[in-house]
Amino acid sequence: MKEPSAHTIPAVELVDVSKTYPGTPPVKALSNISMSVSEGEFIGIIGASGSGKSTLLHVIGTLTRPTGGSVFINGLETSDLTDQELSGVRSRYVGFIFQDFFLLPGFTAQENVENGLLYTDFPSKERKERAREILDRVGLSHRVNHLPNEMSGGEQQRVAVARALVHQPAFVLADEPTGNLDSTNTAAVLELLIALNLDGTTVIMITHDQEVADKSSRKISFKDGEIDDRLDG
Repeated sequence: MKEPSAHTIPAVELVDVSKTYPGTPPVKALSNISMSVSEGEFIGIIGASGSGKSTLLHVIGTLTRPTGGSVFINGLETSDLTDQELSGVRSRYVGFIFQDFFLLPGFTAQENVENGLLYTDFPSKERKERAREILDRVGLSHRVNHLPNEMSGGEQQRVAVARALVHQPAFVLADEPTGNLDSTNTAAVLELLIALNLDGTTVIMITHDQEVADKSSRKISFKDGEIDDRLDG
């Protein structure tokens, strides 16, 4: 893979991206999407169920290949990369946070965060040090040795955030990160994402909740697989 040479390039850029699923008739989930996310932005992508925002998430995260157009991750064109190369892009540049925490039940908070570095060249000692540092950053230094079932939902999501950040990705891609949380924990996780963004972390958040999207610095609204310019801001 040819590495980008500049540091001022967008964290993510989509150029005329489309995604069509085969069927009778075919389903066009995305239609000629062009958008750019600059380093350090906090973007809220909002849309109802079926609007195309979930497909967009998979395309941005290189989990799904677009039918047409180009996806640039940290300046790297991903269209012609092999599946193995795309896996490398994800492990290096993308930090995923999902609605479900996906923590391993028999592993401590620290061990779950360390798993975010398994496919890197970091030695075991450094993985442990980085996991502890990032858990401290998300306010869980007192929970490093706790198992998921010994933590609240909000704490488990903080572990998931730490796991997404531990390899220092170009951006964090959050898919409905507050979807399984009560109002108190929702507010706490959003405050954490805002604080991380203020520290320089680029955040792209997918949500159906207008109040959650309002916490972002820029909103992109989706409807019927297209960007709805009337609602953006």
